[in-house]
Amino acid sequence: MNKNRYSSYSLFLLLIADLGVLVFLFFLFLFYHYPTWERSLNGLIIFGQVHYKALILLGLFWCLVAAQIGLYNKFRFHSYLDILKRVFFQILLFSIALFAISGIKKENLYTSGETVVFLIILFVYLLISRRLVFQFIRYYRRKGYNQRRTIIIDRNDNLNEITHIINDNKDLGLKIEKIFVENASNENELPFDEIYDYLKKEKIDFAYIALSGRLNETQKNQIISLLEDNYISIGFIPSTSLETRQTLEINYLDTFPILTYQKYPLDLPFNRFVKRVFDLIFTLIIFALLLWWLIPILSIAVWISQGRPVLFAQKRNGLNGTEFNCLKFRTMKPDKDNNKKPTEKNDPRVTKLGKILRKTSLDELPQFFNVLKGDMSIVGPRPHMVSENESYSDTIKKYSLRHYVKPGITGLAQIKGYRGVISSQKDMELRIKADIYYVRNWSVLLDLLIIYKTGKLMVFGDENAV
Repeated sequence: MNKNRYSSYSLFLLLIADLGVLVFLFFLFLFYHYPTWERSLNGLIIFGQVHYKALILLGLFWCLVAAQIGLYNKFRFHSYLDILKRVFFQILLFSIALFAISGIKKENLYTSGETVVFLIILFVYLLISRRLVFQFIRYYRRKGYNQRRTIIIDRNDNLNEITHIINDNKDLGLKIEKIFVENASNENELPFDEIYDYLKKEKIDFAYIALSGRLNETQKNQIISLLEDNYISIGFIPSTSLETRQTLEINYLDTFPILTYQKYPLDLPFNRFVKRVFDLIFTLIIFALLLWWLIPILSIAVWISQGRPVLFAQKRNGLNGTEFNCLKFRTMKPDKDNNKKPTEKNDPRVTKLGKILRKTSLDELPQFFNVLKGDMSIVGPRPHMVSENESYSDTIKKYSLRHYVKPGITGLAQIKGYRGVISSQKDMELRIKADIYYVRNWSVLLDLLIIYKTGKLMVFGDENAV
């Protein structure tokens, strides 16, 4: 069976399973709503005859929403967070239909409470089923199945990194069959004839073309046409992992297409409003549950062990590069270089209590005041020292992109382990790469995931903290 057709059948079976659960819950809650109804096959048939129109409408709406948000798209290049987003929006939009259809009928299908429980059960089912499917697919690929044959054409500075990623992550389900980098007789040319003959003989699923390599525009177009003629999916490897441009979208002047940059998620006023409201609510909850007693205790501990001042305010760059005073519990001995010199491993300036506060990230708690003031967010790129900004903005491409959003108490780079000592430019590039991903892919779900993983690091400790 064709691999793509096999994947389509698998997703179709997943749709059938979801619809089966939907039908089961539909009738289960009808029996619950009408406690005196006959509990038998005959009672079920009568329910079907009375409510079949509502069931058909719900099924159709489920399929329409799923098609719009991509609930049954292939999983190969999606993270579990992408899948969670689709599940969330599927339930959110489906709930509108369920409440509406229930209310339109002369006799409500369910009460409001029953409808909410219906949706919660459906949501939990989707979460569990998608997690199981996602884990099974990863396991299945690691065993060498469900692989897609891949070739790479041309080379640039990222060739080694992309090959390592594919080879080291078997759960991606990609297998590099061949890399075409240069002609044996002329290193500045690609072996077009060899590529052509290879594609005639071999069945290839994916091809990745390296940008800013040896291909000129004419050659690149020839290669793309050749791949398209063989129905091969095409991807492009940027010349550096930090140099990727924004996604382009098509707008039209009359019928003429114009390519424009898509906005970043937090460029949209509504998204900024949602994030700000989330920051305020989350901060107030943390204050009510934790900070009202923990901050005074830590303040006294710092004062007794280290003396005054208890807090340390350091100039850092925030939204649009604007400087602000970032607050922390003081963890270092007084030193004239504390505002200029980054922390080092086994730094003699860090006190005994300071090591504990840094290891558990408790030294960052005063930054909740920065959040209330509006200088920071709960989640975002960590604010760097002004001296680091001046140094790295000149040497790392796209460094300034991290200032498109407010800095955060925690961030994606931190939960991925990109924190602590910066011993090389590569260490900073890994942080910036994570920050850029966050700026371009922000969502409330991503923030919640980062907060959850940050909590785990605070409880179990972070070996990268210094």
